[in-house]
Amino acid sequence: MTEDTRTGPFNDDRYCLCCGEKNPLGFKMKFRFEGNRILSVAVIPKEYQGFANVVHGGVLGTLLDEVMVNLFWLRGEKAVTVEYRVRLKAPCPVNKKVFFSAWLVESKRNIHFTAGEARLENGTVVAEATAKCMKIKQ
Repeated sequence: MTEDTRTGPFNDDRYCLCCGEKNPLGFKMKFRFEGNRILSVAVIPKEYQGFANVVHGGVLGTLLDEVMVNLFWLRGEKAVTVEYRVRLKAPCPVNKKVFFSAWLVESKRNIHFTAGEARLENGTVVAEATAKCMKIKQ
């Protein structure tokens, strides 16, 4: 990764795979808060499958990571994910709405511990995740 020393390594050029509106191949996720949770919805196309017509688990993990770290960015606090863990619970079909949510579990000094989940429209949890997000200065 080449760093632009004028803006630092965490400059947002709106080309993020998950939420960047300029990325033609991205998911263009939108977020909203409901109480202490952040929510988003995505439809994951067949191009992101692992097994036939099943979303690749790494893609679910990436989208969960995005939701968890945006708990902070969207409230004006800069943070980056330093570690996350995903547990795949059920097959997630491609081309269906997937509902993502995340919430803060605990904060200690400059580390936020978060959790999140991905559900299908029928309520089936397809993935759960936890993350450590570190506050950054830029």
